[in-house]
Amino acid sequence: AVTSLRLIDLDRRAIEAARRNVEDPRAAFDWADARTVEANGDLDFVVMNPPFHDGGAEDRRLGQAFIRQAAAMLKKGGVLWLVANRHLPYEADIAAAFKRSQPLADKGGYKVIEAVK
Repeated sequence: AVTSLRLIDLDRRAIEAARRNVEDPRAAFDWADARTVEANGDLDFVVMNPPFHDGGAEDRRLGQAFIRQAAAMLKKGGVLWLVANRHLPYEADIAAAFKRSQPLADKGGYKVIEAVK
């Protein structure tokens, strides 16, 4: 039922790799900062693994900004699937931005959280 898919990454190489690996005509590729793209509140879902390093130093604010942006991009009832390192404390930010959330996995140092707007 997916009619379009938008892949966004700040790293030009990641976008080039996505273009080579995703051949579906419904896919669009944006070399952009996901934190600043237009948020119309019209998406059905967002899947992300937000960065948490800036210049080699850990900066949890990056992931927090991604969570807020995902909430702004999603329509009511839209779903976020977030993959993150287990130690990153994103649960409070998700609780503040979404109606409900639940952990889907916690294994091998990573966690997956589903959140519904």
